[in-house]
Amino acid sequence: MRAMIILAALIAALQPLAADSIEFSGGESSVVLRDGRESVVLSGSASVRVGSMEIGADRITLSGDGWRFVECSGRASVDDAERGISILTSSIWYDRTEERILISSWFEIDDTENEVTATGASLEYLLDDEMLRLDKDIALLKSTDDGMMRCSAESVVYSRGGNTLQLRGSASVDWNGDRYEAEVISVDLDTDSIVLDGRIRGSING
Repeated sequence: MRAMIILAALIAALQPLAADSIEFSGGESSVVLRDGRESVVLSGSASVRVGSMEIGADRITLSGDGWRFVECSGRASVDDAERGISILTSSIWYDRTEERILISSWFEIDDTENEVTATGASLEYLLDDEMLRLDKDIALLKSTDDGMMRCSAESVVYSRGGNTLQLRGSASVDWNGDRYEAEVISVDLDTDSIVLDGRIRGSING
């Protein structure tokens, strides 16, 4: 009887999710239904699917008006086949209203659509704008026709829509036998053009 009551409460709590086309699963679930504190906690290989994006983690908490917020901890991942993006990390915070993902732990991101991979310790991803801000010891690789472009910086702004990179803070680019160093480096990935700003250094393989 108790199990049926818990199941009924869970179904009632998740009714807004069905309306928003969200799918979920987990080995265990718990529900808080107090006014202003409604939340659903999924654990045990939990996953939530929103459109083409699937988020998985050891523990996922859904909260906020209309289940706006998705918070993940433990082994966490994002896999979006439509956008060609996958992320591995240990914490994820996703605001479904603003279409914004925040990560404040070490991450690995793979953009198969644009052949870009990167690692770092902090990430903000604005899904609607296809804009990513990567912070703290960023290492980024871009596959090109002339070989692998290797970039590093304290922070990187990556526009997937514009296909550009802006590297800031001890920025460097190694590509096609050449090396470029500057405080700010801008890269157009469509044309492979590189612009250096601030105190610059470099070596060109003549």
